[in-house]
Amino acid sequence: MANGTSFIQYKGKEIYYVDYSNIKTNEEFLAIIKQTNAFREKTKAEGKRNLLMLVDITGSFVYGEVLEQIKKAGKLTKELTAREAVVGVTGGKKILLRIVQTFSNMSLKIFDSVEDAKEWLISE
Repeated sequence: MANGTSFIQYKGKEIYYVDYSNIKTNEEFLAIIKQTNAFREKTKAEGKRNLLMLVDITGSFVYGEVLEQIKKAGKLTKELTAREAVVGVTGGKKILLRIVQTFSNMSLKIFDSVEDAKEWLISE
């Protein structure tokens, strides 16, 4: 799947999927954040709420302005979601995730694999 945001189906449930995987430059990351923000606004305008959200940051690097934009996006996305899962969090990314959680008030749960995250998201 290409980077960005989409709805995916998993065992009959719809998941709001944000793919930030394998992004290496700030420019690329900022362009994808812009696209995901537009998708989020469209989803919000359609009245969708209580979404199951999965974010994949495997192999990506976040710093500087990208971190600021992710914090802003997280705050705005929180009002749409019921449960949030994230994969690809290793090493220093755990510190960055805590920063995003603090600013967005999201209670992201970390998983080692996309499959494990999907299973948890649909478990309730």
